[in-house]
Amino acid sequence: MAAVFIASLAAAQAQTALVDWTFDNDGISAPVLSPSPFAGTGTATTVGLTTSLTTPPSIAEPDIIANPATDSDSTPTLGDAWRIRAKGASPNNGNGWTSASGIGTQGAKFTSSTVGYDDIQLTFDVSATTQGEGYLQVEYTTDGTTWDNATLTYSANPGLILNNSTAASGGNGIVVGSYLNMVETGTFSQVWYSGVTADLSGISGVNNDPNFAVEIVNAAEGTSCLSASNAALNNTSGNWSLDNIQITGTAVPEPSTLALAGLGLTGLLGLRRLINRQG
Repeated sequence: MAAVFIASLAAAQAQTALVDWTFDNDGISAPVLSPSPFAGTGTATTVGLTTSLTTPPSIAEPDIIANPATDSDSTPTLGDAWRIRAKGASPNNGNGWTSASGIGTQGAKFTSSTVGYDDIQLTFDVSATTQGEGYLQVEYTTDGTTWDNATLTYSANPGLILNNSTAASGGNGIVVGSYLNMVETGTFSQVWYSGVTADLSGISGVNNDPNFAVEIVNAAEGTSCLSASNAALNNTSGNWSLDNIQITGTAVPEPSTLALAGLGLTGLLGLRRLINRQG
């Protein structure tokens, strides 16, 4: 009985999806500036794609499209995706992505309260076009203002997760920390990098946080910006598609629940001793 009780308590502590964007519930349409989650509560917005750094200036205009990739690293079954880009009528027909933007200033932002949860994780799928940014990082915030680089993993091809330790000031134009390398060195074929994960479970500040948010953004700037087809970013085309954005956490038991669990377990152990004595 104790084993059953402990097992049920452990099940209650399993990872739970706080919010999940599949982009299949929005329909093929444009623009979609803030797609609604498939489940849970949160917001999704673009970051830095409305900018005067492009010539001419660009206006963010992401949209929902059918699965754009022709191949896949992990062969997922994918439906629609959110394409991160900018365009518009002249003079605003720049695509937004530009090597003139600083590290971590272009991409997409996802927010979701983690109140009542710890062991926070982010998983997502991403695909870049020929001229899409080739280096991607994830940043997280606990206060909505300060952003920090998150350590990434990618089980389908761990070698694509790189780590730069060169100081940003006077450095090599790449984020200090972890980033995903989507630069293809052979013949380009648009692929999905599926199940990229940022495990924030070791960062206490993201737990029980009403201001928690993550950004999936560029990890390079200037001449260090390479396109997914291994060329200099030409700043006139290119985009990312995102799918299956999920933020998960483990529910934190209320103190009363823990106390009740302790009493229940104590009672079970006492009953076991009584049975043993009578036997």
